[in-house]
Amino acid sequence: MGLAELTRRFPWQRYSKKLRSRIEKPRSIGFFSADEAKERGLRRAVGIDGEVEDGNAVHLYWLLDPNDGVILDSRFQVFGQTALIGAAEAACELLIGKNYDQAHRIVTADFIDRHLRDRSDEQAFPNETFAHLNLVISAIDHAVEQCMDIPVAADYVSPVPESVGDVLEGGYPGWDTFTLKQKLALINQVMDEHIRPYVAMDDGGVEVLNLIDDRELIIAYQGTCTSCFSAVGATLGYIQKTLRAKVHPDLVVVPDMPDDFGHFGPG
Repeated sequence: MGLAELTRRFPWQRYSKKLRSRIEKPRSIGFFSADEAKERGLRRAVGIDGEVEDGNAVHLYWLLDPNDGVILDSRFQVFGQTALIGAAEAACELLIGKNYDQAHRIVTADFIDRHLRDRSDEQAFPNETFAHLNLVISAIDHAVEQCMDIPVAADYVSPVPESVGDVLEGGYPGWDTFTLKQKLALINQVMDEHIRPYVAMDDGGVEVLNLIDDRELIIAYQGTCTSCFSAVGATLGYIQKTLRAKVHPDLVVVPDMPDDFGHFGPG
């Protein structure tokens, strides 16, 4: 990666609004000292990539639960382009609440970009900034290497996001005039942008099966979600809340669950 590539000026107007807001008002700037981690009884991990001499460098600081490897807090320090600030800020947001194994598997350059998109079909980061995204991903990998001795729970489920973001009052414009095919396409678009990345963190998936009477949305879980109790609890609640905010407030999400879900024998 050459110096010219890393220090090239990037057109601000091509950043997404979400990316620009993270750059202008980052919340995760800072660091954790070894003494602070010790006082709190937590594991500290530091992921570093890039060089100040080359124009771009990033340091990621994690505090983890030493018993299960869950990242409880994440901060960063950077030297370099605005794209690096935005990428590091988004990564810190996405890392909290996940264990280090999920951080390694799920938090990719594409995942960070999708997290900050204004529209699902428009990149948040211009193509020429992906070198900066990859610096952050490399720093994550270096931090993960320091945590490999911590056991992770096989059945750990990531907490649902605290917010669904912007709410479309009254629903998506023109929803009532859409054909069934158009409505399902919109629902899948919202799923791709706001729901499926979250479900994928735990090796799960969700498929849209049908929309009945423009109100009842039938979904099917895939992967680990088929046996996880949050599939009918927190995860289901997040899916419905998100679709009501982004598509239509009257939607009711109904999962098509196997007959033996949650059955542990004669009761």
